[in-house]
Amino acid sequence: MAVDLKNVLTQEEAVKLALEIERHEAAIKQMKDRLKEFVTANGRLTAGDKAWDFYPSESWEFEPARLKELAMGIAMDGKDPWEYLSLSASALKSLGMTDAELSQYGKKKVTNRFMAKKA
Repeated sequence: MAVDLKNVLTQEEAVKLALEIERHEAAIKQMKDRLKEFVTANGRLTAGDKAWDFYPSESWEFEPARLKELAMGIAMDGKDPWEYLSLSASALKSLGMTDAELSQYGKKKVTNRFMAKKA
């Protein structure tokens, strides 16, 4: 693909670039899937200065009653539990409250993430 990345893009060049990025990302996904198969079958792979393997990613889930106990424990330690505990976006969405309703309790934070979505 011949797109001059140093100058301002035309609409046509921007479309070509976007499509090329999508093609590369799809190819990378396929390559990673193949590499995952290899690592699953053969174990860690060292390539250059990187080791490809499955690494744990930790997160916690709490039952409501246990979360309440945790909040009480934080408070007993002299800390405000609400400085540590927050609602996830999916939890807020499942409440079915409107932005207007939620704005009575807090403020909405919006960040912009550059990505492609289905048109």
